[in-house]
Amino acid sequence: MNHGFEASLVKRVVNQLVTGIINGDYDGDVLPPQVILSKKHGVSRAIMREAISILVSRRMLDVRTKTGTRITPAKDWLIIDHEVAEWRLRATPDPEYLHGLIEFRKLVDPRAAAFAATRANRHQRIAITAMYQTLQRASGNYVAEKAAEDALQAAIVDASGDALLSQMGSIVRMGLRAMQAISHVQALAYDTRVADYGKVVRAIEAGDAGGAKAAMMQLISHSADQLLGETV
Repeated sequence: MNHGFEASLVKRVVNQLVTGIINGDYDGDVLPPQVILSKKHGVSRAIMREAISILVSRRMLDVRTKTGTRITPAKDWLIIDHEVAEWRLRATPDPEYLHGLIEFRKLVDPRAAAFAATRANRHQRIAITAMYQTLQRASGNYVAEKAAEDALQAAIVDASGDALLSQMGSIVRMGLRAMQAISHVQALAYDTRVADYGKVVRAIEAGDAGGAKAAMMQLISHSADQLLGETV
C-alpha cells in the first residue's frame, strides 16, 4: 500500500474515533474490539491498530489485556499537542479549561515578546509592523480581525528565535480559536485589542524587552477578563 495513502487512512480513522469519543458513541467508555472497529470503518486491522496507538500515545485511550480499550477522562489527555488541545476543547469547552489555557499563554507570549524585542532581525521587525497594520485595517470584519491577530502573534513568537516557544505558541492560539468558535465567545473589543497590541509592537520596535513583556501581560489580562466573564 502507498505510504501516503496509508497515512491518510490512519488520519481519517483517528478523526472518526475522536468524533465518536467526543459524541459519547461508545457504551461504558469502552471501545469495541479492534476487529469490529476495523469492519465498521472499512480499514485493515493494521490501520486500526496504528490509529488506536496514536490515541494511546496522546493519553486518550488506555489499552489493557483484561479490560480492553478504554476511553480516559478528557482531563488526562495530553494537551501539549495541537490536535489533542482542539479535541479537548471540542469535548469540554469549559471555563476551567479556558482558565488553564490562559495561564499557559501567560508563560509563552510575554516571554516571546521580550525575546522579540532584543532578538528580532530587520525582516522580522518589518513583518511584525506589517501584521499590526493589517490588524488596524481589519476593523468591522471579525474573521479578518482574528486572522490578522493570529498572524501578528505568530510573527512575534517567530521573532523570539525560540523553537519551543514557537510550538507552544501555536497550541495557545489554536486553543483560543477553538474555544471562541465553540462557545461563541466574543473577542475583546476591537479598539482595546488594537491599542494593547500597539503597546507591544512599539516596545519591540524600541528594543524594550521589559516593556514588551509587560504590554503583552496587559493584553492577556484584558482578554482573559472578557473570555472568562463570557463563559462563567
